[in-house]
Amino acid sequence: MLAVYWATSTMSSTGYGDLVAYNTRDRLLTSAIMFVGLLLYGYILAAIAAAKANDDAARVTFQNNLMGIKKFMLENDLSVELRKRVVENMTLLWTKYKGEAVPGSKSLIYSDVPTSLQEDIAIDDAENHLLKVPLFRDLDMSFMRLLASKSHVYVFNPGEIIIYAGDLSREMYCIRRGVCEIMTDDLKEVTAMISCGQCFGEIGLLFDDYCAATVRACTYVEVIMIKRSDLQQLCKDFPLVEAQFQHAAKLQPEFLQRVQAEDVERNKNSQTKIRSVLDMKSKPGEREEENDIRVTTEPTMSFKVHTNWNADGTRNADFLDPFKRGPGRLFGYLLMRITFLPNSRFVVSWEVMRVIVAMINTFTVPIHGSLLIDSIFLWVLSYMLDFIAIIDIYIKMHVCYFNKESRLVTHPLSTSKRYIKSNLWIDVLSIFPFEFLAYSLHSDLDYNGIHVLTLFRLNRLLHFYRLPLAFDFLESGVEYDTVLVRELKYLFYSVIFINWLTCLLFNFACPPKPEMFGGHSEGEEESGAGEGCNPNSWLGKISFMDAGANVYTQYVCSLYWASATALSVGYGDITAMNLTELCLSILLMTGGVVFFGYIIASIAASLANADSQRAAYRRKITAISTYIEDQNFSESMKDRIIGHFEYLWLRTKGIDPKHLFEALPMSLLGDVSLSLYNDVINKVPEFQGTDVGFCKLLAMSMKPVYIRKGEYIVKKYDIGNEMFFIHRGVVSVVAEDGNRIFDTMTTGHFFGEVGLLFGTPRNASIRAESNCDLFVLHKDDLEQVMSQYPDIRAQVYKTAEDRREAARQRSIMTMQGEAVPTKALPAALLRSKQEGALKGQKSVKQTQQQQQGIMRTVLDPKSPLVRYVSKLVVFATLVSCLLILYQVQTCRH
Repeated sequence: MLAVYWATSTMSSTGYGDLVAYNTRDRLLTSAIMFVGLLLYGYILAAIAAAKANDDAARVTFQNNLMGIKKFMLENDLSVELRKRVVENMTLLWTKYKGEAVPGSKSLIYSDVPTSLQEDIAIDDAENHLLKVPLFRDLDMSFMRLLASKSHVYVFNPGEIIIYAGDLSREMYCIRRGVCEIMTDDLKEVTAMISCGQCFGEIGLLFDDYCAATVRACTYVEVIMIKRSDLQQLCKDFPLVEAQFQHAAKLQPEFLQRVQAEDVERNKNSQTKIRSVLDMKSKPGEREEENDIRVTTEPTMSFKVHTNWNADGTRNADFLDPFKRGPGRLFGYLLMRITFLPNSRFVVSWEVMRVIVAMINTFTVPIHGSLLIDSIFLWVLSYMLDFIAIIDIYIKMHVCYFNKESRLVTHPLSTSKRYIKSNLWIDVLSIFPFEFLAYSLHSDLDYNGIHVLTLFRLNRLLHFYRLPLAFDFLESGVEYDTVLVRELKYLFYSVIFINWLTCLLFNFACPPKPEMFGGHSEGEEESGAGEGCNPNSWLGKISFMDAGANVYTQYVCSLYWASATALSVGYGDITAMNLTELCLSILLMTGGVVFFGYIIASIAASLANADSQRAAYRRKITAISTYIEDQNFSESMKDRIIGHFEYLWLRTKGIDPKHLFEALPMSLLGDVSLSLYNDVINKVPEFQGTDVGFCKLLAMSMKPVYIRKGEYIVKKYDIGNEMFFIHRGVVSVVAEDGNRIFDTMTTGHFFGEVGLLFGTPRNASIRAESNCDLFVLHKDDLEQVMSQYPDIRAQVYKTAEDRREAARQRSIMTMQGEAVPTKALPAALLRSKQEGALKGQKSVKQTQQQQQGIMRTVLDPKSPLVRYVSKLVVFATLVSCLLILYQVQTCRH
């Protein structure tokens, strides 16, 4: 055992000094053991850090993307409710897919399996959904296998709009899980309910027509979406199926007439028609009433009340019948007639209090069982906490839950059965009064007997299981930064670990006597805390410790040795004095190395993941710099390229703004896009007063672009394939030499439509006079949108023709040597426009960072690495000051 003790203290770098090498051979062997221990410790740390980093990589990537979405929405002044809807949807996606799949793309299970297996998986899933739809019921199975493999799954939170009435839709939705509501156009009434296996949106799929009704998710909903483009592509390989759909298309007038009649009947009492989130906002200056329309619905109650009778006076068989079978009869007398909703305010508040009770138990129970044995306060507190735990068991029997089908189970008998099968037994074991069993053996208790009773209460430490669950729940969220939660978790675990070791060491030094009850013999006085400790223990050999030492001194002394051992410091002033303490020291040294090594590795993994986005961007810029040097670009070109990527990092933090919202369902994406770009679209005369559906499609096609000051956005004679909308910033129309300014444009203006529509070269050069945020619309996207709206197409072409004619006249005047009117851009005017139109642009500090180069830009002062180093420096400074003050006080005495 001494050999194990010496090997452990050497490999863990504790080195008390009580066992040392005395000859050359022993010193050589000890040196080798030190190196092996250090390398092994480092390898373990690296392995744990790598495993933790890999486990958390998907969450960090998803969270970075979500943080980019939140920042983008905040910069563009989206409403609070819309931002909340987006965050809730992204949180749902994380809960469902853990960042490994994106709705609208292929399922995660399809990524690495052969095509035939993909089709088998898809058709197996479709048997309960797509094959029950009348439209697909009698089609060729080979066709259905291919169609099912091309389907997409979307998820919706309760209350989320799936499609709006009047939108141009080319998709059909089949409900895979959950219940949906068919709403009136004003969203005030529910006209029908549809559930698993039913579908909607057939008009868009078959006839490429507008949606007939608004559909909203009543519960958590999963839908299978079939796109018209996929259906048409597959029909080319199946002529018979194509003929069937063509025959169905001939029935379009009759079908649409019936749908229109149903729509009129459904909306006969509707006052308004809501087709986007903008229609739900109160008008400026008006007070929002309590019955204002909202997209999502929120629960207003924390519990569900069950009654024996229905509202119509009939017997509630669904509630009463389960209590008549088997053990249900007993539970019928014990359970309440109410159940609590799992996400209600009451349940959340109660769970928070229950976690606090668990924290108190994990800290006070060891102290009560070692140092404060006869503390009346701790005895009273412990039984008060037990009483709260008993109430918690009863409440947990009434908490509703979601089953595998994501349906809320509210019957109290079902909720109690679920709790009994899960956590009931560990909760009962954690409060079982074992001390009463010990007390029943002997009722005459002295101090030694009370000490034994407190040790019988150590089962209360089982409450600790709630803490990892609570921290995991807090850390699993992606809608907020979890760095602070992780830091508090590691801090709390460290305090609990050291506290347990402290009390354990004291109990081994001052254990209860072998006689459990009435341990003192006749004529022997009872001993108090610290009295009667083993004189051959580590505590009995401390020179400044005496029998009259108070509890505080005893605890600090035990804490000192526990910390020195677990943290591998090992001053050597306190060492193990017997075989039991040798074994305990071995466990403490090994456990301390593993525990604190795990914490260090976890923090290292957290720092690596938090810095992953910056590291990836730095590698990208390094690769670009290498390519520039290899191609012998000029210094000015190199500065422009690197400067652009530095500015892009400042604006986006490595998140591509063009793909921020690609994971959102179509309805929510339409609401977000319309809220983002509606003001810009309405400022364009050609688009004012156009249909909401057109504005949605146009907004969903627009993408943000960031341009640095001084860069050319377009140049004269370039072929134009984009149309630009100015969101923030100032741009100028300049001559070819760049010295003359013909015109300036600010927020709300647009340009590039002439070349975009007519396919002609650019007739002018456009330069950014400040850092600009632009929205770009590509030619293919615009053509696709305008193909659905011929009237708007004619209007846009007419305005573009007028602008092209004006540009042609200006060019003729220039060629003839005539004076062309120009617009100077005074500095004062530029500053005024920048201050008014460039709201939300980068600050002066960001500008200084941009000018300081790539490394200063990429190493953000607010990065986790910098914050952790700063905290470490502050902590080291504080410890140094405390040590200096302590030495001064010691010297004075």
